[in-house]
Amino acid sequence: MKTVDQIKVRLSGEERRTQILEAALGLFADKGFSGTKTRQIAQVAGVSETLIFQHFKTKEELYREALKHLFAGHPIIPEVEEKAAQKDDKGVFMTLALHMIAHSRKDPRIVRLSAFTALEGRQFADIFHRGDDSALMISEFLDRYIKQRTEEGAFKRINGTIVARLFIETIFMYIVDQEVSLTGPPLDFPVEETVETLVGIFLSGLKT
Repeated sequence: MKTVDQIKVRLSGEERRTQILEAALGLFADKGFSGTKTRQIAQVAGVSETLIFQHFKTKEELYREALKHLFAGHPIIPEVEEKAAQKDDKGVFMTLALHMIAHSRKDPRIVRLSAFTALEGRQFADIFHRGDDSALMISEFLDRYIKQRTEEGAFKRINGTIVARLFIETIFMYIVDQEVSLTGPPLDFPVEETVETLVGIFLSGLKT
């Protein structure tokens, strides 16, 4: 029977990195960035703090890479690109919203980490956009689509950046409210009906 040390040796560098990222995500989701210590991450991952800093230069880098690791498992842009190429306005908004809701329910760490990121004064754009290693944010994609459709005459002249951000923020608040009931009991309607209602409101304000 192999010992624990023998099993550890068999892990590749990438596997060990993933193990650290998963441990970090769990703790960041429970305690936030400020409340999580690297020694705690090391303990959960079953490695030394020294090994963590061999993979990540700083705790900030570990946090950034952990978020990228989390969202890489929930890619959203590819799902929307086909709808955008077809100029299916309702399809673009519906797909974005339903994806966000479905994946947030599938992995609660998304909501918790998003909330901690905001509460701790951190910006997803600052976390993701570093030099050439830049991820396209959902709001940026939607902003570009709205501006494109405005230029084509499908949407009225309106600030696409504001519309995109408000739409994403509305969906996020719906997700949070369904979990913690900030404004009252959770809406007892099918998700598709709720999203279709919201998309209809937004599109009615955009259409020429």
